[in-house]
Amino acid sequence: MQSLTGQIKRFFNWIANIGISDSISFYERKKTQLINLAVGLGIPVNIYFAVKNFVENRTDLAIINVCLMTGAFTILIINSYQKFLLGRSVLSFLASILFSASAILFRNGSEYFLLLNVVIIITFFSDKRFLISFTIANILLFIGIKVFLNSSIVFDQVPFSRVMFNMIWAVGMMVLALLFFKNEQLSYQKQVEEKNHELESMNQTKEKLFSIIAHDLRSPIGQLKSSLEMVNKKYITPEQFMEITGKLSMQVDQVYGTLDNLLRWSVSQFKGIKVLPEKVSLDHLITHHAVQFVQPYLEQKNIRLHTEGLQQQLWADPDHLTLIFRNLLTNAIKYSYPDGTITIRAYPNNDQVVIEIRDNGMGMPAEVQDSLFNSVVMISNTGTSNEKGTGLGLKICKEFTEKNQGKIWVQSSRGKGSSFYLSFPKAQ
Repeated sequence: MQSLTGQIKRFFNWIANIGISDSISFYERKKTQLINLAVGLGIPVNIYFAVKNFVENRTDLAIINVCLMTGAFTILIINSYQKFLLGRSVLSFLASILFSASAILFRNGSEYFLLLNVVIIITFFSDKRFLISFTIANILLFIGIKVFLNSSIVFDQVPFSRVMFNMIWAVGMMVLALLFFKNEQLSYQKQVEEKNHELESMNQTKEKLFSIIAHDLRSPIGQLKSSLEMVNKKYITPEQFMEITGKLSMQVDQVYGTLDNLLRWSVSQFKGIKVLPEKVSLDHLITHHAVQFVQPYLEQKNIRLHTEGLQQQLWADPDHLTLIFRNLLTNAIKYSYPDGTITIRAYPNNDQVVIEIRDNGMGMPAEVQDSLFNSVVMISNTGTSNEKGTGLGLKICKEFTEKNQGKIWVQSSRGKGSSFYLSFPKAQ
């Protein structure tokens, strides 16, 4: 029974998707699928009534059924070549002629299909001249047929049950078309709301970026400029300048890291993130790239770095991994107390490799953890040595991790430290 149901669903799915491809817009796809289903469902009905009318010697009505069936096949063939406007035009024209003839000759309730035709024309056509002319023509045909049916002229008449069937079928299809139209309107409204939300998020991000440029970049660069001017004007001796170069170097490194994050994030927003995965040695990447970058910060705070299980092999983009680990290690150092410890641990988990970066620093409350990766606003707090931050690093980590088919999450307790977890596909 389940197998038969599955076959029927696959068959209707095949009918609905005739002519559908990825190049077609969402709205056009939905309209075509609805027409395909309506036409496809009408084929077996017309086959049944064609045979029945032939048996009952209603040859003319049987011929109309055959014409409707042939027209339905023709529309599906036209749609298969993605000539959707032509298919809908043929559908509207054939429906107007054949249903009018059927209603006049046999009084079988087919005039209600003209109203269905009006609903389809109004819903699925955008050309105003076509829409107005076909709508008026079908309404006039419907009114004319209703007037004619009140006359005493009768060519032939089908049983009342047939009339009721046609009326129910027409009304059912009209309801289906109107439901489609309503759903599309709701879908469009939802898309507008999502776009507004994206614009709001972009505005918040823009304000944050301006704040970064105005303060977090200008301040250390201004200090460096002032120090160089003091040397040039001989307000301080070269020896005194050498004493402050260590601090200036750290500030320049922070500016470099912030600029690197800004540039990479900007490129990812405008051009998308291009992923070039390959087999990556976790030990080599962390030891020779990420740790070397943060080594001065580790020494400044006298933080010990402990590693275990780094012999794992990942399948990811090495440049993206380097950026992710640099940001997470910089964050761990920022929120660690002097003389603390940071642990980098990796272990396999089925077809994934999980990496934990743990510190025993400030930690964070639960409400911050919940919004850390999901908030449209970039969250950043001052570090244990009053280090500044932008919050952009974690946003980049999330985006680049997910683009590499990975996951990122955090566990933290206030005053006890934080553990950031990454999961990436294991290299085969």
